[in-house]
Amino acid sequence: MTTKDMMKWMILILTSIWIQIEAIRVKGHWIAGGNIAFPFLMALLLWYVPNRIRDFKDILKPRKD
Repeated sequence: MTTKDMMKWMILILTSIWIQIEAIRVKGHWIAGGNIAFPFLMALLLWYVPNRIRDFKDILKPRKD
């Protein structure tokens, strides 16, 4: 596992814990829904989106033929 991946996992775990604690603090109880979807969406943001942005930037670069 690379350092970059470890940092992504740390961000994912810490933000997931933080969002659970905040949801309990605000609502007074744990709620399903956003609490379950948040880690999935955060993982998409950290792993999938950067690759797609890089691919998109490669498409926009002029070709050297």
